[in-house]
Parts: sequence; C-alpha cells; structure tokens
Amino acid sequence: MARFITSIKHLHLWALLIVSVAITILMAIHFGELKPYTQFEILDAIGEGGLAAMSLVWLVATLLSRPRGRVTTALSFGLTLMLISLLLDCLDEFFSFNHIHPTLSSLEAFPALLGMIVMSIAMYWWYQEQTFLNLTLLRKERHFREHTFTDYVTGLYSARYMEKQIDAEVSQLIDKGTRFCVAILDLKAYGRFCFEQGITRGELLLRDTGQLITLNIRGCDLACRYAGDKFIVLYPATGLSTAIDITNRVCSAAKVHHQYDKDLVTLNPRTLHYACIEVSLAMQSEQIFEQLMAQLAHNKQAC
Repeated sequence: MARFITSIKHLHLWALLIVSVAITILMAIHFGELKPYTQFEILDAIGEGGLAAMSLVWLVATLLSRPRGRVTTALSFGLTLMLISLLLDCLDEFFSFNHIHPTLSSLEAFPALLGMIVMSIAMYWWYQEQTFLNLTLLRKERHFREHTFTDYVTGLYSARYMEKQIDAEVSQLIDKGTRFCVAILDLKAYGRFCFEQGITRGELLLRDTGQLITLNIRGCDLACRYAGDKFIVLYPATGLSTAIDITNRVCSAAKVHHQYDKDLVTLNPRTLHYACIEVSLAMQSEQIFEQLMAQLAHNKQAC
C-alpha cells in the first residue's frame, strides 16, 4: 500500500486538494448555522455548486496530465484557492455565518482573487515553458525538414535519411578536411519491456526516448531512429571528445527520466548503451554503421 501511495504523481498536490476541501466543508458545518429550509436558494446552490464542480474537474485534469514542475504546482494552488472560494459560495446558501461576524460571508471571494493571481503567474511560466520547447524543437530541425524520410513511430528521421546526411558530411571531409562524429545508442532491456508491457507502450517508450535525445543534443546535431530500439546521432564538424561528452549527457538525462510506472523503473530500459566514432577518412555510410555496430557490441560485452 505504501509503495502504491508513493508511486502516485503529484502526491503532495492531491493531498493539498483533499485536505483543503475537507477543512472547508468541516469548518462551514462547525462554525455555520444551518438556515431554515425555506431560506435555501436551490437554484443559486446548483449554479455555484456547478462552478465548484467544474473547477474541481479542471484541477483533476491538471494533476493527471501535467508533468512535475513549478507550472503544475502554481496551477494547482490557484485552482485549489478558486475551488475553496466557490465551495464557500455554495455552502453560504445553506449555512449562515452572521452570528460570528456580519461581514464574514463577504470574504468568500478573496481566495478566488488570490487564486487568479497565482494562476496568472502560472500562465506566464507556462508561456515561457512552451516558448522554450518550441524554440528548442525548431532549432533541432535545422535543415533536415524532409517528411518523406521520417520514422512514423518516433517522429525522428529514418536511417535512410541519415545515410544521405552522412554522405554529405563525407563530401565535406573530402573537400575541406572537416572531420565529424557519429554515435549510436540503444535501450537496455527493450525487448523484455515490450514482452511485459506490450508493443504499444514500447512504441511510446521509443517516441519519448527520441524526444529526450533530441532535447539533449545541440541544435546543429541530427538524431535519427536507426532500427528497432537503436538511435543514431550525427555530430557535424565535431571532435570525438566533444561528441562523447554530449552522448554521455544524453545517457545521464535518460537515467533520471522515468515517465512511466514503477515497473518501468524496475526494468530501467532508459539505461542507454552507446558507441561513438570519429570519421576522419572517406568511407561509405554503410561502413560507418558497421563500425558503430561492432563497437556497440564490444561496449555491451564490456559492461
């Protein structure tokens, strides 16, 4: 049971929601005086209760769909404050608080005001987040935008397109002597993951891994899906030490990024094996791929 609880995403925000709603209702019942039935405003209660219910739906949708971060936290705080205000507004139709203080009922709108301020800040952070992601993905496209060579599973370019780009880099090597590097990465335990979780989730893992690789390489680099669970990254005009540093950064990011459930963490298919070579002599792309595969197999055996 404890393991299940700790695996819930945004556990502290769910706890905040439940505690806030419970305290609001309990305090209204404890401190308020129940109005006579003849004073109940049923239509107002339905309208205000509906608004509270819709704010709860928005809040639950945010917690289920958003990743961890300050944007999600701020949105949750803001929506929770609005929910409290709307809930108080609904309870005000059934309970009277005038015996405590005549103006107490008029304060129910202040949590909503504070919540809207917090949500406005969250929306600004969300705008910054989306702007950064859009610019990052746009830089990654470089001059590689050619849909006929796109892998349909990951959205990355295919091995066929990588062959064309490597041949272009080899031409630059012959003409100008500009060396470049190529790396291959593959997922550990991917076959076992697909066997236990299914092909559909396996494809989701490939797509997510491709995005992670893309976001952790430079704007001038190119990531493609080679075959199966293997990815290739082209580092134009790059030395071997720099290419290895970037590839290690990708592998480090993959180790700490677990988007799926606790079983995935146990399998740890996000552990990436890799091999990286520097191309300093003119050769065909097929020869480069053969060298990469041989070195990858050697690196796997050495682990």
